[in-house]
Amino acid sequence: MSPLEKMSVWVVSDGTRGMEVQSLALARALGADPVVKRIRPAPWLRVFPSLGAWSAVPPAAGGDPLSPPWPDLVIGCGRRTAGAVLSVRARSGGRSFAVQIQDPRIDPGLFDALVVPEHDPVRGDNVILTTGSLNALAVTDLKAETERFAALIRPLPGPRVLVAVGGPTRKQEVDPALADRFVGHLEQLVDSGCGLMMTASRRTPERLAQALKALADAEPAALLWDGTGENPYFGFLNAADAIVVTSDSVNMTSEACSSGKGVYVADLLIPSGRIGTFQKTLRERGLTRPFAGHVEPFLYEPLRDAEKAAEALRRLLSRRKS
Repeated sequence: MSPLEKMSVWVVSDGTRGMEVQSLALARALGADPVVKRIRPAPWLRVFPSLGAWSAVPPAAGGDPLSPPWPDLVIGCGRRTAGAVLSVRARSGGRSFAVQIQDPRIDPGLFDALVVPEHDPVRGDNVILTTGSLNALAVTDLKAETERFAALIRPLPGPRVLVAVGGPTRKQEVDPALADRFVGHLEQLVDSGCGLMMTASRRTPERLAQALKALADAEPAALLWDGTGENPYFGFLNAADAIVVTSDSVNMTSEACSSGKGVYVADLLIPSGRIGTFQKTLRERGLTRPFAGHVEPFLYEPLRDAEKAAEALRRLLSRRKS
């Protein structure tokens, strides 16, 4: 293994942005300049990722080549890339230290390290636990992002509130009554003098997206990024005095709680399962408060999951070196 500061690192991705962002965040928290390998996972490895532990199984069905020279460290995120990460490890003869983010629901011992949120059940000597999902806020020039979008932000009154809106999950649909209540609470914020910087996702239902647009069209103190042009999200986040985020997304909530800004969580659905456990943990630890049309700053210890995971990973890498 080469010295940590000189490691060669691959991020293996199927192009899913939320997964790739987490892998890049971990690599950058290690101080690495990773090479992103975007692949089309081999069908058999998507269904049975543990097959990747045998070097004879092709790692991908297309995309960037996964071939020598092998990296010192290979990082993937989510079950879809787990087989490809194992394949790189196997084909390199174990030279490539294999790290998988999120529980791939196979034997954790097949990897050199797993990085998983604590609401996932997997545990082991090589399992690094985080509170939520990883993000790269610590290595993002947020001030520059705010300057880039100053023409949007400066006309808004203060206090300014970032409103990050998600939508349905794989298991739950948005409750129209909760969505209507959410829009009503946003209207209360505007009436109280707040400026709203709203962003919607591809999951946001059309009915809710139209309600947000109507609010932005009717109120000079509210704006909605419509998805065209460059994404102002990080500029909005840095300029915000407080954040409102919907409860359906671990990624959005984790990122908000990494900012140090007061985070208020709004329900478009009542989160259940692992997302529900995650949201309950954040409330109990004082990182978030429920959103009911009012916000104010409050203090908490911001999440630093990528940095803490990188510290634990350095220890595992050093143990392997010795």
